[in-house]
Amino acid sequence: MNKIKILIRIDDVCPTMNRQTFDRVMGFLDKYGVKALLGVIPDCQDPALAIDEPCKDFWEYVRGLQQDGHTIAMHGYQHTFLTKADGIITRNKISEFAGLSYDNQNERVKRGKQILCQNEIETGVFFAPAHSYDDNTLRALHENGFKYVSDGLSYLPYIRKGVVCLPCRAGGIPTIKGDGYYTAIIHPHEWGMPGKVNAWGQLEYLVSNYRDYIVPFDEYNDRKPSCAVIQKLDEQAYFVARNKIYPLLRKVLKK
Repeated sequence: MNKIKILIRIDDVCPTMNRQTFDRVMGFLDKYGVKALLGVIPDCQDPALAIDEPCKDFWEYVRGLQQDGHTIAMHGYQHTFLTKADGIITRNKISEFAGLSYDNQNERVKRGKQILCQNEIETGVFFAPAHSYDDNTLRALHENGFKYVSDGLSYLPYIRKGVVCLPCRAGGIPTIKGDGYYTAIIHPHEWGMPGKVNAWGQLEYLVSNYRDYIVPFDEYNDRKPSCAVIQKLDEQAYFVARNKIYPLLRKVLKK
């Protein structure tokens, strides 16, 4: 049994995404037999993702990906940022969910799931735009039958408000430092942006060098949830270190 397990997660899958770049990624993964977790936006209204003309066969295409063994996740509802609230694990000050009332969030989750179901896509996995969600989000997800969130900062999975929060500490392609579970987060439409020029090479390196450790979602999600109290403390410690201690150390070291 491998002591390293890597999940490939692709965000922002929608009808107006950069289909050429997305197809390039999927073709590359298919070459190596890699099955990814694909974050589909049910009703994308984000102008930043209006890159190509709407794909007429989008839902048929997504169903085909699911039939090929990829796991579909619901990636928010409309991918619009409605609040400036902090989420449980973020200080982004932008969110589609965090800060909204439970009833509002529940309605958004429900509508998103209805769109997926209408298009014959079933899923129990969710992750939020900008990684931003709060306890009301988790309550709404649980109410609507979602079991997993791929966005936690704890060391091990734990259950919060009835939903398993899966660790996802990397913001992109992770550096494999030894035994453990790693999630590689990919935004194909960003690859032409400044600071993202090495993203394709990083993915190629990860897949070609660690193919034996890359697993589909069901195999990645084989750990039993750990003690919630301990993992919440670990999550908060990691949050503080990432957002306060590390930036301070970087400033000190630059002087």
